[in-house]
Amino acid sequence: MTTLIIDDEAPARTIVRQYLADFPQLEILGECADGLSAVEQIQARQPAVIFLDIQMPGLTGFEVLARLPVVPRVVFSTAYDQFALSAFEAGAVDYLLKPYDRARFALTVGRVLNHAAQPDAALQRLLQRLETSRAAQPAAPTPATYPPRLFVPQGPRLVAVPVDTIRWVEAAGDYATLHTTAGQHLSNLGISALQERLDPQRFLRIHRSVLVALDAVRELERDGSGGFYATLEGGRVVRVSRSHADSLRPLLG
Repeated sequence: MTTLIIDDEAPARTIVRQYLADFPQLEILGECADGLSAVEQIQARQPAVIFLDIQMPGLTGFEVLARLPVVPRVVFSTAYDQFALSAFEAGAVDYLLKPYDRARFALTVGRVLNHAAQPDAALQRLLQRLETSRAAQPAAPTPATYPPRLFVPQGPRLVAVPVDTIRWVEAAGDYATLHTTAGQHLSNLGISALQERLDPQRFLRIHRSVLVALDAVRELERDGSGGFYATLEGGRVVRVSRSHADSLRPLLG
């Protein structure tokens, strides 16, 4: 498992490097001393886990995560205890409060290795963290609150899918498949949860198992029973159930 050490204090980076020497399972790719270089190195080297300080020049640890299209496992390492709740809300594997000893560090590494085998719960927490603002959201969402991208699991990582590229969404049991201009992605959110995250001015539920982007609809044909067949860009035909037909009638002119 590869790792980067990110901290603006050289002694702190040295301690992490020394403690990691006890764990040959973790390969150190390098070190970063500020938030901007951290973003660059994480994107270039794609480590499996990062040891991340919070208060750094350029960008904070939280701002580093917000700029990443793919988010690795995160262990926060900081001298400030007031960020612990926000760190775990962000899906952190652990929160190391400086100063810490080898025993506490070993506990953290154990959690990292265990997390590698069972990533789903933490991925879900991180999905929720990255797709919403840290500020409280209003009860009735406004267009500004809808995220411009969704994060989907890809192995142990999360990959950003721009909402503008989504053409339609299909239920897949408790999950959903995002059909995009670049391919397909399996989301670990169900279609109803995804519907809440997508702007209803741009996406419509046309069937209990299908959600479409309005600008992807190329043709509508009545099915003779009160519903429609919708032809999407690319030629895909999906059925609009009678219970959802009213939502598409405005498109008929």
